[in-house]
Amino acid sequence: MDEQKIDAYVHRDSSATSVCVWLLGFIVLLLMLTVCGLWALYLLRGQFATAGPTPTPILWTPTPVPTPTASPFPPPTEPIPATSPEIAIGRYVRVAGTGGHGLNLREGPGQNYGRMDVALEGQVFVVVDGPVVSGDSEWWKVRDPENEEREWWAAGNFLEPIEHP
Repeated sequence: MDEQKIDAYVHRDSSATSVCVWLLGFIVLLLMLTVCGLWALYLLRGQFATAGPTPTPILWTPTPVPTPTASPFPPPTEPIPATSPEIAIGRYVRVAGTGGHGLNLREGPGQNYGRMDVALEGQVFVVVDGPVVSGDSEWWKVRDPENEEREWWAAGNFLEPIEHP
């Protein structure tokens, strides 16, 4: 009877073992199919994409710069008016002789300083400092009587003295 118990025990154990082996084999098969499916997706990526617009590559090219050519006509030269000897600190001056272009007001006495504003032809200013000679011009520091913050340097060649307005 002992032999029958052993056979029954072994038979029962072998059937449990065979179920485990089948289950393990099924899991391995599923993993292999998953790996093969992912590999196929990787290889076939983009093959079945929907038809859409294709991207246009952007090529950056430098903009050609035209080469300057000599003009057959000389540039027009405007006569530069002379500085009036009547300009003095505390006197009023008017912008004149700019041909309607206006007068550059600069942050310092000379053309090498930055342009801060433009005074229109006929505008009136009060002289507060100067003269300072720079280049071919005398420079005067002028202030707008209507706007105290507007105080810059102007070339005296385009200023004419006037009486108190």
